Parts: sequence; C-alpha cells; structure tokens
Amino acid sequence: MIKLEALTGHHDRSGFDCGVDALNVWLKQTAMQHQSKGISRTFVGVPEDAAVANDYQAMGYAEINTNSILGFYALASASILIEDLPPAWVKRYPRQIPVTRLGRLAIRADMQRQGLGRLLLADAVHRAKTAAQAVGSAGLFVDAKDDQAARFYQRYGFKACDSQPLKLYLPIG
Repeated sequence: MIKLEALTGHHDRSGFDCGVDALNVWLKQTAMQHQSKGISRTFVGVPEDAAVANDYQAMGYAEINTNSILGFYALASASILIEDLPPAWVKRYPRQIPVTRLGRLAIRADMQRQGLGRLLLADAVHRAKTAAQAVGSAGLFVDAKDDQAARFYQRYGFKACDSQPLKLYLPIG
C-alpha cells in the first residue's frame, strides 16, 4: 500500500526521478521552499511502512525505503479569467474566479503506468474539494505539459480550453 502525505524534510527528494528534469529539479530544490512560504503544498506518495518497502525491494526496486517518494503533486490557490475556461463554463462565472491549481504531478519513471498517477490525481481532487468548502474554489485548473498529459487529465473529466488545449479545468462545485 501507498500512503499520501504532505512533503516534509524527512522524505528522500534526491532519490526521485520521473524522467523530466524540470519536475525533478522542482521537487528537489523548490517544493520545500514554496511550502515554507505558503506558496503551494506538495503531497507525496510513499510506501505505507517498512513491510511495503521490503515488498518493493523484493520486486526489484532495491533502493526504495519508507522515505522514498514514489510520486508527488502540488496544489496552490489561484485565480483565472473566464477566457481561460472551456466555453461551456464561461456564462456560469464572473470575469475572474478562484480555483485550485494543480501545479505539478509526477511519478517515478520506473513506476509509471501502474495507477499511481490516478491515485495522486484522486487525492488532489479530494483535497481541492475539501479546501473549496472552507475558502471557495470553483474548480481544479491544470496546465498540462504536453498532449499525453492532457489526455490523462481528460480521462478523469477535465475539459480543455478551445484556444489553449493544454489548459484544463475540472469544476468541483
């Protein structure tokens, strides 16, 4: 099993590699700084306990331990203009609306395509919905890094903006 928790200094950020340098560098050098300044919150997927870490090791993931980050995502408060929304939503909102931005989502390169991305996204949506009950947020907004990432988000209900297909929105109200 994998547990999802807020990033702390005890997590092994240096051992994470998703295959995308910009995401690796952000996790290693920026995530904790942003968290301490209140800019964003990063959540990580880690083995639930030592027994699970041992199971990963038995499957050939020799370097995984209880502090190993298997995947992560970051959330931040934001606001967007209605022009950034898919056309179906434009008439429902004022010109500027509060949203929760999913800023990053990455899985270790050797663990991709095993469902961890879906688990992290579900947790991000849940946290965004919970936060929206306290502070107000119309939805979850993401800038996908490429067409493949955009298709991933679309499988889970995100809608692309017509003029900018890598900008996607999921209403959470």
